[in-house]
Amino acid sequence: MSPFPLDRFDLNAQDIQDWYVNKTLNDPHRLAIQALQSQRICVMGGCGQVGSHLVTKLYEFGYPLDRLTINDDLRLGKRENLPAILRNQVDTRCHKDYALNPITQPDIVIFVGGRSSVPHFHTLEEVLDEVDSWKTILEWCVAENIRLIFASTSSLCKKRPSLEDQRVWPASLYETAKLMMEDMAIQQALCNNLVVQICRFFSIYGVTEQHKGNFGNLYTQILWHSLEQTPFELWGRQGQFSPGEQTRDTIFAAEVSRALLYLLTLPKPRPQINNISELVYNIGQGQPTAIRTMIGQIEALLPSDCQPIIVESEVPAEIQNYVVHTWGNPHKLLGTDFSPQFTEHPDNLKFITYALLSNMDWYWSIVEQLRERSLASVV
Repeated sequence: MSPFPLDRFDLNAQDIQDWYVNKTLNDPHRLAIQALQSQRICVMGGCGQVGSHLVTKLYEFGYPLDRLTINDDLRLGKRENLPAILRNQVDTRCHKDYALNPITQPDIVIFVGGRSSVPHFHTLEEVLDEVDSWKTILEWCVAENIRLIFASTSSLCKKRPSLEDQRVWPASLYETAKLMMEDMAIQQALCNNLVVQICRFFSIYGVTEQHKGNFGNLYTQILWHSLEQTPFELWGRQGQFSPGEQTRDTIFAAEVSRALLYLLTLPKPRPQINNISELVYNIGQGQPTAIRTMIGQIEALLPSDCQPIIVESEVPAEIQNYVVHTWGNPHKLLGTDFSPQFTEHPDNLKFITYALLSNMDWYWSIVEQLRERSLASVV
């Protein structure tokens, strides 16, 4: 990852470890989330960025492994994103085939799989393929009375700040697929009693994101390029916005995992034909950060000879409907008494940086320690 040795960085491993361990052990929602241990959970897309952080959070909290199933066809995710003991327990069939013949019948399905960004769609046929798979998953959940929570996208929201009850519409094939998935789930909730929660993700960054490459979060892309001392291309558009003026509502992947698991501890939503407000949640921090600010935070973190190399350029002409600003209002999530823990981006970046520089061994050792402590506390 980096030509620079760890001792070149002003990072105290013990302090960073204590920071993460204390936040996890003192999580105000820990007991409520641990109560999910009586439920069988299936994570679809469990080897991707959000899915792997979610599986890891369950693992840290001592979730029984015989009640957890992971489905990922590994087109976009990697086994290495999971705790070592779970890497060979991934069912690698496509989501549709898995839903047609699951290993076990879960009580909860967490769907964070499928094509996860605009560049993954090129034709309407791919949208229909995604929706066909989703149809099978919905039918499975309805038939077996499975509670479902799934990832949608904040890209559907065109107004700033974005609220869950604002009208949304698609400006890409990716957004078209996600909107169809949302509407299908809502119809099944209203007509067939599907228990479902829809989570519109904003810009997520985390530890297990390297597999995403150029599709990764801007925070982590800038960090990777800096550690590797390769140029990072910073886009602008003449007469509209300067390079780095763009903003993103960024949120740490561990926080997203906490939010999803916390939502599953709430009473089952009961939507009405004239009120579906219980179904949709923004999952963001509600504080947009300019890309220039991201660069400054990373500059402050790294030594002088490992600074970001920024190359300014125009947004490529082939990119349509480029989003300049994202900003979500998470008031509904916060209104459920959800308590954010990982709100300081510089602290989160220190954690990610040390994990990457230690080739992830340090990170996984912390995860194992947390699981041991969680299991010991239950005994």
